[in-house]
Amino acid sequence: MARALGIVALGIVGFWLVAHLLWMGPVEAAAQTTVMWVLGLLTGGVGVAAIVLLAVALSVGGSQPALLKFARGARNAAAVLGCALILVGLVQYRSTEPSGEIHWVILGMVVLAGSGIVHWWLLRIER
Repeated sequence: MARALGIVALGIVGFWLVAHLLWMGPVEAAAQTTVMWVLGLLTGGVGVAAIVLLAVALSVGGSQPALLKFARGARNAAAVLGCALILVGLVQYRSTEPSGEIHWVILGMVVLAGSGIVHWWLLRIER
């Protein structure tokens, strides 16, 4: 699982670098909008999948330990995506300073809080 998360993290960093390279020209607004929408849709999809997985793991987790393994993966993916959302949200906030679009940072914090709740639940179940 660590290898898969490493690949996801490297993918996010690579995507981030390509987006910054695109920001060095006249396509800055298009690149910025694309990055924010792709990251938002990816987080939304993973968030819905994690909620469904957590609901199933809560109801059947004690009798099916394999679901707990998938819940750990969902927790780790949520933590990575939450951190990425906060990072991109802070950059977005700086570039839209007069109005300050802070909603991406708040969404990242909500994702990290969800990851923390799943972590707490997993620790409680494992004891």
